[in-house]
Amino acid sequence: MTARPSRAPLYRTIQSEIQRDILSGKLKPGDWLPSESQLRAQYGVSQTSVRRAFQELQRLGLVERFHGRGSIVASNEIRAMSLMLGLGRELRQRGFAIRPELLSNVEEAADAAVVRALDLEAGDTVSHIERRYWIGDDPFVFLDHYLVPQPGIDFAEFTGDSLYAFLSGRDAQPTHARERVSAVNLSAAEAERLQVEPGTAAMLRERTSFGVDQRPVEFTRYILRGDRYHLDIDLRSER
Repeated sequence: MTARPSRAPLYRTIQSEIQRDILSGKLKPGDWLPSESQLRAQYGVSQTSVRRAFQELQRLGLVERFHGRGSIVASNEIRAMSLMLGLGRELRQRGFAIRPELLSNVEEAADAAVVRALDLEAGDTVSHIERRYWIGDDPFVFLDHYLVPQPGIDFAEFTGDSLYAFLSGRDAQPTHARERVSAVNLSAAEAERLQVEPGTAAMLRERTSFGVDQRPVEFTRYILRGDRYHLDIDLRSER
């Protein structure tokens, strides 16, 4: 398996360099950043790439943007919206006694959805790992992982318990992730994995994880039974 050559999207290059200067203290809170036109000229990129870079910096809480005026450094620390945990660890912390099962672990060509999620090119190969978590006699979660090749890592060695522990032991655990939660009705194949009827309501969590170079390294679909899983959200008044 060959590691993916460097071809980070243009906005990631801009984001990474500005982010490095902010986190190192070279740029301090309140400092104005170069304008979009200045960055377009400096990097030879489109306005779309520059704006995407600023959006990512804003999402991390590092930059504040002012329409018609520009962007300033908001903080020298990345805002932690939620602690990034593997789902198995998250569930155990919530009191679930889970039993992991490895269903498959193969190398294959990435399909169109995975190509988009991991910023790959058509025909690129990924490691595709399917797992299932059981609670008692019932399958609870179906985990569908797609992983970018990394030097020195043989994903065939993964035995099915904690993916992030496996990556951490090889100094390759992702540094941050973006996750989307949706309500879905299970397809026939998904329902078979969870031993329920097709069309059953479930929760879908799609996670894209990033390495230290800000490039995607993992795309995972967690499909959780809607009759066994819920999210608790604590809210407080603005006052």
